[in-house]
Amino acid sequence: MSKFPLGGRHLGIGLAGLAIATGAVAVVTTHEAPAAHASVDSVTVSGSNWTVGNTYTLHASLSGASFGLLVYWSDNGNSLTPAGKVPWPPYNASLDWKPTTAGQHIITASQGSSTNTLIVNVADGTTTPPTTTTTTPPTTTTSPTTTQPSGGGSGSSGSGSATGSAGSLVGGLLRGLFGSS
Repeated sequence: MSKFPLGGRHLGIGLAGLAIATGAVAVVTTHEAPAAHASVDSVTVSGSNWTVGNTYTLHASLSGASFGLLVYWSDNGNSLTPAGKVPWPPYNASLDWKPTTAGQHIITASQGSSTNTLIVNVADGTTTPPTTTTTTPPTTTTSPTTTQPSGGGSGSSGSGSATGSAGSLVGGLLRGLFGSS
């Protein structure tokens, strides 16, 4: 027989130790629960010729059994959605995006363990308007030169002879008024 008497107390401690050891082994061998299946199929952005300061709509098409998981957006690794967005309508996620810097932007949509990216090249939003120059005409005017009729010549100043149609008309009126021929 054994030198140690087996009592109820010793048996209880042994069973407790066995239970703890079995539980520890079970915890070590338990695998992590599988991630829900969700897929970000594509990422698009509205418009074209993207510029700083304008607002565009980012869109992600989703699929998979867990399409309702939250969607997270980022621009060059910086979060655009501190809290995830619920996809709505189902299988779609959208977000308004206003780029603040020019250059290459890597837009990423993540849902569960699935991600998809889009590269967008953004131009500087400032444009230099063309320089306009206004030319102001001179404000001074020169007075017309006048000449005095000469006192000599072949005709007399009171003869009433006129040339041209206006002169003939005026001459005819004057002759009719004064009875000259």
